[in-house]
Amino acid sequence: MNADPENIYFPLDDVEIQLVDNPKQIASPVVENSWMSINEHEFRMQVEQVGEFYAGYGKLVQYSVHPDATTSSIELYLNGSVFGAILHQRKILPIHGSSFIFNGKGVMLCGESGAGKSSLTTAFCLSGSEFLTDDVTPFEFAENKPFIIPRSDRVKLWSDSLDHFSESKTVLQKIRPEDEKYYFPIKQSSRERYPLSHVIIIKLKEGGVTEFKPVIKADAFAALHNEIYRLHYLSAMPSLKQYYLMQIASICNNCEVTVVLRPKNIEISNMQARLSEFLS
Repeated sequence: MNADPENIYFPLDDVEIQLVDNPKQIASPVVENSWMSINEHEFRMQVEQVGEFYAGYGKLVQYSVHPDATTSSIELYLNGSVFGAILHQRKILPIHGSSFIFNGKGVMLCGESGAGKSSLTTAFCLSGSEFLTDDVTPFEFAENKPFIIPRSDRVKLWSDSLDHFSESKTVLQKIRPEDEKYYFPIKQSSRERYPLSHVIIIKLKEGGVTEFKPVIKADAFAALHNEIYRLHYLSAMPSLKQYYLMQIASICNNCEVTVVLRPKNIEISNMQARLSEFLS
């Protein structure tokens, strides 16, 4: 076994994590396919050459490890799909985005894969912003207002982004042996929660200049709903759908939402400068 079960990281410390030979099966799945089964309270998945995973009732995670799996590859699924399942089971809204505090404002970056959510978050945090989350941003709501729950101590960065930041890769963990993508540690916030002020939805475009387009509430609602992390899980969790609709509405009512059209060829530092100017 290449993985080190004693040093597996999971974002929540109140979840029981068990290494087992055979994770629990789900007796009555609502949705099932060749690699995943899920119902309102349980989730199970299997990943070739990595392992099998189970999440139940928001408080238990079981996993088995393939002999060739690495610690990083196990963590990739524990901190992604499994973490998302636990959050949904707890009725904690997770959004697919990264977040930080800039000039006292809670900012969340969303957008398609490759839009630069993690690299831009890292750029801000290396320049003095406070890191909150990477890739998965959980929310709680108080007096109908959204608060980010910080639950990250690392970001996932491609090799070229690390080169841009002049960071050595020799001491970093590869996320998967076949990819030039690494876990880059960032100090975890000690805050219990932080209010969200601004949502930036990044979209890529060919050339030209960076454009900032405010989004009206009706359009913001649809855009943010599509950013729910592991949205397809909800097909097996019908009670969450209406619950999350109200929470998405709360974000739209209390926060600015802006679409940013980012040229594909713009460097991270230049994009950060444009965003900093816009958010100031």
